Amino acid sequence: MKVKAERTLGLGLIFLLPFLAVAVPGSDSKRGAAFAKVPRQALVELKATVGKPFSSGLVFVNGKFLDPPYKVERYGTALRINGIQVTNEIIPWTEFLKTQAGVRVEKVDPPPAAAAPAPVQETASAAEETATSDSYTDDIDDLFDDDPKPKKKVAAKPAAVKRQTKAAPPPQPTTTVVLDGEFVPNDKTKAMVARINKERTRVETVLRKGGCYFFGTRYTPISVDRMPAEMFLSSIPGVMKSNTAFEPFSSAARAKGITFLSEAVLRDLFRNRLDYIRLVAREKAIKEEGKWGTTL
Repeated sequence: MKVKAERTLGLGLIFLLPFLAVAVPGSDSKRGAAFAKVPRQALVELKATVGKPFSSGLVFVNGKFLDPPYKVERYGTALRINGIQVTNEIIPWTEFLKTQAGVRVEKVDPPPAAAAPAPVQETASAAEETATSDSYTDDIDDLFDDDPKPKKKVAAKPAAVKRQTKAAPPPQPTTTVVLDGEFVPNDKTKAMVARINKERTRVETVLRKGGCYFFGTRYTPISVDRMPAEMFLSSIPGVMKSNTAFEPFSSAARAKGITFLSEAVLRDLFRNRLDYIRLVAREKAIKEEGKWGTTL
């Protein structure tokens, strides 16, 4: 599978992997939403492919920094790092089931839609109440007073305003894939497993070379190679430490050259800005490792 190079920097390439996060209505407001769960049957039938631990690279999941060493594995139909799922299903388990003899694809219609809600009555605002009244009242004594008091403006009784509530979208039918009998591996399922393993190898290779991965439930995984990763690591701890509001945090990150991350990724990093302490320690460890490497 070809990986699409989204943009090229003088410091390196930024890649977007093909396993997208599932779009969930309103998911932007849900912090820490989980990746789609891998079906238990997929875990049983496909087993796992586990790489050997290594200590290079940087990994962030929903903005949270994962400490090395890293162990990248194929977890059924998804990927995990250090036991934490970092992608949705790269290939849905239902695609494996569709290759089996005796499989049934059932379409389930949704229940009948509920009746449309009745219009909601709302009272007019205070400004509307005053504006809709031109009536005045007089004090009886003022009629015979040589110096009558100013007339008082009386607000009219608020009128009920009927507003139609927005109707919910109609429910959509769902599709269920049912396998009658045992799952039997075949050439198609083996090819799909190989494809997922290829993605696992790709992630591990980038990290082993000192690159960085940003995984999230609300955006496509982003990877950068070693040079931008080193630039990021030298810049982001200070940005995290110095900014307690997102807007200045984002501006400071952009000013430092961190232009390859979307606003969603930056917001996740901002929410986990106390990680700057561990990132400072990580940068120091990498520099020490480099010194030992040049000495040897």
